[in-house]
Amino acid sequence: MAIRIALVEDNPSLRKRFIDNFKYFQSIDLVIVSPTGEDFLNKMEQSSAQELPQVVLMDIELPGIDGIETTSRLKQSLPDIEVMMLTVFEQPDKIFSSLKAGAVGYMLKDESPANIVKAIEELLEGGAPMSRTIARKMIGLISSDPNLGEDSKLKDQAIQEYGLSEQEVKIIQRLVDGNNYLGIAEGLFISPHTVKTHIKNIYRKLHVHSRASAVKLAIDKKIVGMVSLVLAAAVKLLSV
Repeated sequence: MAIRIALVEDNPSLRKRFIDNFKYFQSIDLVIVSPTGEDFLNKMEQSSAQELPQVVLMDIELPGIDGIETTSRLKQSLPDIEVMMLTVFEQPDKIFSSLKAGAVGYMLKDESPANIVKAIEELLEGGAPMSRTIARKMIGLISSDPNLGEDSKLKDQAIQEYGLSEQEVKIIQRLVDGNNYLGIAEGLFISPHTVKTHIKNIYRKLHVHSRASAVKLAIDKKIVGMVSLVLAAAVKLLSV
């Protein structure tokens, strides 16, 4: 089944280019096209559940409310819809503001159509796709401030709500970073069997049944920061 996407782009020529390019991909179903954030949010309100996009490709510099504020408003009402920023900007403040608003992917507009589609698919699989130049910016940004974007109050509240131990939080962090059981075991100096036991308990406490669901809930509830996932994705991308 095709992935339903929305495109929010104010530049007419770029908007047309994206529309024309997506016609060549059967895996993509462009259900909403908007030139402004206001128009997009209005169309979302008028759409049925079956018509809503799964992924939104969001321009940052929009007339009226910008793409970051549009993303923030969208995530408040429809938190399960994924947002990927499409931009010509690489500034660290734009990247971080987008993350805080709820965006996960961050791609430059000059990426090939195939790369954009690949990024959309990766996003739905729980990844945090980004262009290589943005990945470098992100690593530099977080390296300068390791606690960037963390909300310790919300994190503490979530840990208490779910009754997570310190060790379980460390394991969740490593799940978000993409580690397998063996990698987690080696990093925490425990056995793989102990890791499996901890993960079983984590699933039970979070009321989930898969790694992807655990990671999503951990990020949504601020048990770990969204920045952590993006940093892991950036390191993985640049190591290829």
